Amino acid sequence: MPIDLRSDTITQPTLGMREAIARAEVGDDVLGDDPSVQQLERFVAGILGKEAAVFMPSGTMTNQVALRAHTEPGDEVILESQAHIYYYEGGAPAALSGVMCRLVTGESGVFTAAELTKVLRPTDVHFPKTRLVCLENTHNRGGGKIYPLAEIDAIAQVCQQHDLKLHLDGARLWNACVAANIPEAEYVKSFDSVSVCFSKGLGAPVGSALAGSNQFIERARRFRKMFGGGMRSEERRVRK
Repeated sequence: MPIDLRSDTITQPTLGMREAIARAEVGDDVLGDDPSVQQLERFVAGILGKEAAVFMPSGTMTNQVALRAHTEPGDEVILESQAHIYYYEGGAPAALSGVMCRLVTGESGVFTAAELTKVLRPTDVHFPKTRLVCLENTHNRGGGKIYPLAEIDAIAQVCQQHDLKLHLDGARLWNACVAANIPEAEYVKSFDSVSVCFSKGLGAPVGSALAGSNQFIERARRFRKMFGGGMRSEERRVRK
């Protein structure tokens, strides 16, 4: 069988996954009565040590809903210059949230607390309001670079000092946790929101989740619906 290295998303669900999908009890997730989705959201929130989670079709959607839920149009988001949110998500920060991206050039996708501090703007009516900092772990275009936990903690302290929210694009968080031998909840404890994918490293056929506080996830559900991410039971039956 040929090996396809275009992406780690090119995986096939196992026979056990297919059987579980076929047996799964489904409902209408938009109306809040899909027991399988609710169980998954609780399970993911527990793994990540967050109050709640919301299921979505893709990691791009979880990232972009997070941006929209944390910001208002005209705000500024700080990202590494090669971040997936900036580089591979079709200009969605501008199109969907109306935010500016301020870029930090890191080393293999990793920037430091000191580098973050250098790009923070003073309070001035001439400048956008900086609201959010986004990290990526592992970093896609950084060749799978793992974000050191000590550096994450230092960046989180800067965010707290300047009243900034901190989001993690953790599409490949599972890989980082295995490689660094750090539990998921410990790795993401400093983040206000976390996006994780089930199709990367786990081999699931579809899906991502966004986790955070109860209040944040309640707001995120509104934007999931606005962005077209509310799935009905018949959409999942098609995949059986």
